[in-house]
Amino acid sequence: MFGISWIDMIGTYEQRKVANYKNDIFEIDTVRVTDRRFPYETAIRHKNFNDGDWIVLGFSSTKEEAQEYHDKCVEQFTFSPYPVVIEDAYTFKEYPIVYVKEEK
Repeated sequence: MFGISWIDMIGTYEQRKVANYKNDIFEIDTVRVTDRRFPYETAIRHKNFNDGDWIVLGFSSTKEEAQEYHDKCVEQFTFSPYPVVIEDAYTFKEYPIVYVKEEK
């Protein structure tokens, strides 16, 4: 209608990204989203939960809050024992920890 599609308004991943942390075990990603009640979402992809698929950890109202929450999540999964279960903040589905045997 105006020459701009709704896809154009979303932006690229790099434009939407607040922060991303990745190591050999997990990745935590925080981005601006347009399909949720809150504009920012933090999710984790962890090899011991949900078959390594994404789980939404939480939502934030501002970019600053999103960065703070991202940092808190990274710290928790880096320096604290893993939780036994992660509950998806969007679907409320619970994902228990499943230890993946390392291949040699």
